[in-house]
Amino acid sequence: MESTIFLIVYLFLLKVIVGFGGNRHKLKARSKTTETIALDKISVLIPFRNEAESLPGIIQSIKSSIKLPMEIIFINDHSEDTGLEFLQQHMSDLPITLVSLPDQKFGKKEALRYGMEHAHGDYYLTLDADVFFGPNYFSELEKLPTAHLWILPAILIGRSKKQLWQEIDLHIMNAINVGLYGLFRPVIASGANLLFSKSAFLASDDYSSHQHISSGDDLFLLRDFRKNNKNVRLISDPSLAVYTYAPEGVRAFLHQRIRWISKTSKVKDHFATSLGVIQTALSLVFYTLLGIYLFKEEHSEMLFLLIVKTGLDLIFYAPYFFRFKRIHSWALIPFYEVIFPLYNVLLLTLILFLSPTWKGRKVKL
Repeated sequence: MESTIFLIVYLFLLKVIVGFGGNRHKLKARSKTTETIALDKISVLIPFRNEAESLPGIIQSIKSSIKLPMEIIFINDHSEDTGLEFLQQHMSDLPITLVSLPDQKFGKKEALRYGMEHAHGDYYLTLDADVFFGPNYFSELEKLPTAHLWILPAILIGRSKKQLWQEIDLHIMNAINVGLYGLFRPVIASGANLLFSKSAFLASDDYSSHQHISSGDDLFLLRDFRKNNKNVRLISDPSLAVYTYAPEGVRAFLHQRIRWISKTSKVKDHFATSLGVIQTALSLVFYTLLGIYLFKEEHSEMLFLLIVKTGLDLIFYAPYFFRFKRIHSWALIPFYEVIFPLYNVLLLTLILFLSPTWKGRKVKL
């Protein structure tokens, strides 16, 4: 009886959010305006620090693009490798400006603001230095209706089959975020692919409230725009996606996830927190039931519950995974179901003892 009730609740919530919300998000994203964003009014801001290995990818993407924006500004955050020299050698014949943070400033947030001081566009597009994208990416941007903030897809991919498991939790979180936008509003955004109005930013930015926190420029930006009733839109479209590789090694992966969790908790979005509590409660019920059935040796009940929940996840998350051709990572969802409780316990434990780092610096939380 308990498993039946759980499955009914889980099915209803998952279907409404991921299924119905995901299906209607495109209609909502492109509605109510015919004016589009001009590509020649976009300033691209790309902070970088010690990205010598990644910069060839984004430069190749820029060179292969059918159209280019008005300007692309790379902001050097005190790099200690050969990335700066690489850009200097490959910026000819491209609308690239290269600037470096002054000695007294450091970090991604400061780098973005320093880049804004040198930008001339009416829109800012923030990209991470380790992303790459297709030749039509910039061309597709100018088809977007005008809005104060566009949350665009940033897709994590594994370099090898051994890294595919690192994709799953982020893809699931993004699929839920797309569904939430379709029904209500988004709760997360990625600065790896974020387009927003300069005037709306200047009117909404509350930098002093989070200046002491190293990361989270994207989530705080979303919070500030939302608080000021700005027009925030989200689109989940492969033609507008940028891609980045999963971090090498388990240690780097855990540091990345802890940074993400920590910055999310600092935003204090009560709507997102409530949803997280509900999701956590459902997960606890699910794994508690599995434990009870295992203890009572009711293996058929345990197997039924596990198969049905896994099947529901495979069905409702499939459209998002398939949209971005992440079929192999989608097939690992059953594996993810098994390790999920251990994975979360590990992260929650590490948050208490581990100070995450980024590019050789400790992250201030």
